[in-house]
Amino acid sequence: MSGAPPLVAQQLHDGVLQALAIARLHLDRALAQDGPLPRELGMNLQLLMDREIAGLRRLINGSPPPTPPEPDLPRALAAIAEELQSVTGIRILVEDRTEPPGRWTGNDPIAYRAVREALHNTIKHSDAEHAWVTVAAREDLLVCTVHDDGRGFDPATVRSHFGLTSVYAQAREAGGHLAVQSCRTGTSVTLVLPRNPVLEGKDQQ
Repeated sequence: MSGAPPLVAQQLHDGVLQALAIARLHLDRALAQDGPLPRELGMNLQLLMDREIAGLRRLINGSPPPTPPEPDLPRALAAIAEELQSVTGIRILVEDRTEPPGRWTGNDPIAYRAVREALHNTIKHSDAEHAWVTVAAREDLLVCTVHDDGRGFDPATVRSHFGLTSVYAQAREAGGHLAVQSCRTGTSVTLVLPRNPVLEGKDQQ
């Protein structure tokens, strides 16, 4: 067998694997300190595990993953940034340039997944001290960028990375594109999408 179907593999990657990575970061930070593990850590990990168990049950039942509870894309990204910053100590700033605010639209879920994937990669691989996220709406386009000041890498290796490879594919299918630039002083990921899904039969640029 060739492994899990792409959709199942994507949902496992975005849900369980990333949640376990966050749990590991929580534990690493707690174990680096003297004394017993704090009760707050146990409660946070309990909530995280409960959430992912519920997500696995939805996956087994064939239900789609839920939209994040925040009312719009910028606030959902701000929540992710706050959680990751609290765990890792990396300063993450989210700048919102979208209009109108207050609701999820069109291709926002794809942008949410792409930015979250980029931030997780920053945390796992870059040794960065800062990361900056910008969410901008320009007429019919949604543009998201993630930039960090960490250790760069060879962008040619991106194609072998499951998370970013699937984001590349989703962006392309939605009529947009993803670009990665990296050097010794940091990495930038730029996602450009139409604000709404491309209609079937309509030419994609």
